[in-house]
Amino acid sequence: MSDILKDKVVVVTGASSGIGRAIAIRAAEHGAKAVIVSDISETPREGGIPTADEIESRGVSAKFVRADVSKRADNDALIAASEEFGGVDVMVANAGITLRNDGADVSEEDFHRLLSVNLDGPLFGAQAAAAQMKSKGKRGSIVLMASMGGVAGAGITVAYSTSKGGVVLMAKSLADALGPHEIRVNAVAPGAIDTELLRTSPGIAEASEGFRKRTPLRRLGQPSEIGDAVAYLGSDLSSYVTGTVQLVDGGLLAVI
Repeated sequence: MSDILKDKVVVVTGASSGIGRAIAIRAAEHGAKAVIVSDISETPREGGIPTADEIESRGVSAKFVRADVSKRADNDALIAASEEFGGVDVMVANAGITLRNDGADVSEEDFHRLLSVNLDGPLFGAQAAAAQMKSKGKRGSIVLMASMGGVAGAGITVAYSTSKGGVVLMAKSLADALGPHEIRVNAVAPGAIDTELLRTSPGIAEASEGFRKRTPLRRLGQPSEIGDAVAYLGSDLSSYVTGTVQLVDGGLLAVI
């Protein structure tokens, strides 16, 4: 594996399972100095502490920090925890939720609950990371997790697609605001990725085989492939890349 994240401290939210866990582990494999693994609870599915342990087994410093990204104070505390390793260089706002009933009749309560995680979370995380980066004079990178659902809507993911579309424009707007401080902001938009979420989400699970067949590469993506895209955007290899949305979808949206 490469060392493109050498000497960098990486913070990943929603990192106890799925894509977030893969991003955190891949950061270690790409040479990060330290990885802060964060999630709202210690052991959903694979688990926050086991993920941190997995990273440490690769010889990279790691720490689990519990945080509810919908709360500004939790984001501030999460970034403050990175001080132990010298401060955050790469902030990955990955945490997000989906809804069981997310059609045109999505409830007001569910809509606002989802937005509090999927939109408030990335904003609060980016703000906390940027404040610390500016105070230390760091040329940092912030990566927000969008989705192909934020680029192309779907009738079964009304609230989710709305939130991820917001993330896309948040990345572009923050890139403009933070560019003068040499802080880059980009979004990654995964396509159909082979995760537990894809396999179990109502509606989406049933559509996964259709995604595979329509994807030019004729397969689902792997979480580690999202981790590689994030590592690139967090590294100095992408030093002139900001305000972009990186689709990692096997070409799916190129043909539908």
